[in-house]
Amino acid sequence: MTKRTFINKSIFFWVSVLVAVNAAVLGFLLISNLSRDHGMKMIKTKEPLLIEGPNGDENYYVLPLGTTLYHDKSFPEGHDRYVVYVNHKGSIAHEDVPMKPEYGGSFIDPLWISNIDADALKEIFKRFPLTKDEVAAAIKANGITKDDLADIIRAMPD
Repeated sequence: MTKRTFINKSIFFWVSVLVAVNAAVLGFLLISNLSRDHGMKMIKTKEPLLIEGPNGDENYYVLPLGTTLYHDKSFPEGHDRYVVYVNHKGSIAHEDVPMKPEYGGSFIDPLWISNIDADALKEIFKRFPLTKDEVAAAIKANGITKDDLADIIRAMPD
């Protein structure tokens, strides 16, 4: 009878230890997963931002205003890295990125974004000139009135 009680206590002890270890691991995983994104400072853009094409392909794209950015890391060189989450339905045409030893277990290949200023727009429009019809369509789409357009033209240097 004593041996049976000892075995029951021993099994109960090891089951308790196993449950405690599993609970600790699960708790750690939950906390680390929650803190990964939810601990990041979030900002919402007030204006569109230019996204430079990958690998200097000379194309520009636009990140729309109101996009939420999650601050990932600040660098001593004076720039910051942000994370943007996107949803997508369907399949994406892609190629796999093989994990190489020099990546150290993760591969981050960020794009550069910048504010859109008059000089940047001039450079973009030099490479992609617009026709009169395209300018007219852009003006109409943005709800600019004739009075607004007249003010813009009057403000232009001669």
